[in-house]
Amino acid sequence: GGAGDYPDDLMVANLGRSWRLGPEPEYLCVWWTPNAGFDRIDAWERVFRSSEADVFEEPFRLAARIDRAGCYEPLLEPVVGVTERYYLEFLDFAEGATRGEVRATFEQRQARHSDLTLNLLADRIGRLGPDPRALALWGLPTWAALGGIARDLDDADAPIRLVTAGCYSQMGKETL
Repeated sequence: GGAGDYPDDLMVANLGRSWRLGPEPEYLCVWWTPNAGFDRIDAWERVFRSSEADVFEEPFRLAARIDRAGCYEPLLEPVVGVTERYYLEFLDFAEGATRGEVRATFEQRQARHSDLTLNLLADRIGRLGPDPRALALWGLPTWAALGGIARDLDDADAPIRLVTAGCYSQMGKETL
């Protein structure tokens, strides 16, 4: 599809950590704005400073908090999540590794794990997000599918290194 096919803000995933497998954050929401850059933050600020967002913002403030946000650039086009279960990898680049090398590694991994959906491969923009710098989100058909991917990067240190990983479910479907 072309750029005109996308809304301004696309929710890729809205997740809760499941089975307590993985690090914080316990909850994670990923938005993609394919037609905007940092100017989208200006637009959001205008909405939140007006009263337009109050109906959404007030209940959120009562029930949740945002611990940390980040600005990322997708290395492959994000795919909106439609499955219930996800495996999230927190990654660092090897010294001197390029985004192109990381992209190619994940294209190869996608081919090897054709039963899974790579919903997100994103690299932090500058230091505008927590360490480690990159995220990969895989949609799983079942938790058993972890057996095929969970050890995939155990011995890898280039072009990427797996720092930690976790299991997440669609918001409201998480266990424990």
